[in-house]
Amino acid sequence: MRGIGYFFRGLRLLNQPGIRPFVIMPVLVNILIFVLLTGFLVTQFDALLDWLVASLGDWFEWLLWLMWLLFAALWLVVYGYSFTLISHILASPFYGLLAERVEKHLTGQLDSTPMTWKSMVAIARRSVVRELQKLVYFMPRLLALVIVTLILILIPGISALVPAIYFLWGAWSLSLENLDFAADNRGVSFADLRKTCARQRRLTLSFGAVAVAGSSIPLLNLLAVPAAVAGGTALWLEHLEANKPDSVQPLSQ
Repeated sequence: MRGIGYFFRGLRLLNQPGIRPFVIMPVLVNILIFVLLTGFLVTQFDALLDWLVASLGDWFEWLLWLMWLLFAALWLVVYGYSFTLISHILASPFYGLLAERVEKHLTGQLDSTPMTWKSMVAIARRSVVRELQKLVYFMPRLLALVIVTLILILIPGISALVPAIYFLWGAWSLSLENLDFAADNRGVSFADLRKTCARQRRLTLSFGAVAVAGSSIPLLNLLAVPAAVAGGTALWLEHLEANKPDSVQPLSQ
């Protein structure tokens, strides 16, 4: 339950005076993604339902409702995961700055060490490079997951597990996504972040699970992604950083 609480703590952090200005640009990016992605997926979902009706016919009306529920659950998970992934790619410079600002707020350095343009550019550039590194990790695994689930969805009984499989993958990958901004700012490699999260898998999965759920709800997802970044920063600083590999030394503040 602790991981779930950090998501809601992230929501509260977004409203702090010193943090609020760094939320504006991510929200604007998310509004653009929301309009484009939501419209596209709703259209595709309607097309999918039409195909199911044409394929199954009236004889299998009861199965149609079951398939509708299955695909609706899967669609929500895919929607939330896609929304967050695209948001992180396009707004990664702003999320890196947001994580840095949240860290300074939590460590009491917000007023004493204001951010300079030089430091902001350095953080933004590093966040973009780090996002590309994460894509190298995520995309091959996501492709393998898609291939496996396309096979499983054709097997009666087992197909009902497909949304749960995607949800677990989404929880794991989104926990890494949102925790990584703070870890990167502290000089921790993405490989060491994965090892650290694996040591406390239940904590990180619970945090990632609520991040998936929040990003799957239209309109709420506009704030859910920056809230997960803010909450992930607090989670990293207060619980996970102490369990990182001993070889990693944090950057000086």
